[in-house]
Amino acid sequence: MYKIPASAFKLTTSFSAAKDQNMKKCFTSMRISVDGQSYPHFPNKENGESVKLARKVFGLPAMSTIEFTQDEMKVHDQKDQIVESEKIATFQRVQFGVIRKMGFGGRVPLLTCAMTMAIVTEQQNYYVINSSFEPFNALVALFKAQGVSVEDPFDITSLPSNEKRDVYFNKDYEDKIKGTNYPISYGSNYAIKGF
Repeated sequence: MYKIPASAFKLTTSFSAAKDQNMKKCFTSMRISVDGQSYPHFPNKENGESVKLARKVFGLPAMSTIEFTQDEMKVHDQKDQIVESEKIATFQRVQFGVIRKMGFGGRVPLLTCAMTMAIVTEQQNYYVINSSFEPFNALVALFKAQGVSVEDPFDITSLPSNEKRDVYFNKDYEDKIKGTNYPISYGSNYAIKGF
């Protein structure tokens, strides 16, 4: 199993304007697009305008996206411009994992789980964190179809549903991270689910 370097778990801000560069050094919050679907499903139409207004008032950049087509990965910046692309066939391996981060439920702090994806190529590694586990199955199928080695040390394959992720992963998270560089929890300023 690939051992992700400890430096990849260095805390980065979810609101960085340079996510497309940060993701090459450490886990970075990115929206994932696969099979024409974007994850997480955020913002919803009913709160989309308030999110845009909050971003403008607080000077926060828009989300960046990592898009997967049938044979290519495309990294979009906050202006939705493609700033980097890589053929999936060049991936040496992809390791999916789980990271616990601080979140809030009704103003109560809690540990919530997010999906990590470490993409290893000969030239560059990419580290992505996403609050949804929903794209996992589509991504695994896509990568395997391209002959890419896929690792799932947290057994995401058996996750009953995205909604049950916290109960499913928190029960033995600390045992699963032994011998790895995954932290007990990933400090975060993610007060809004979906970032």
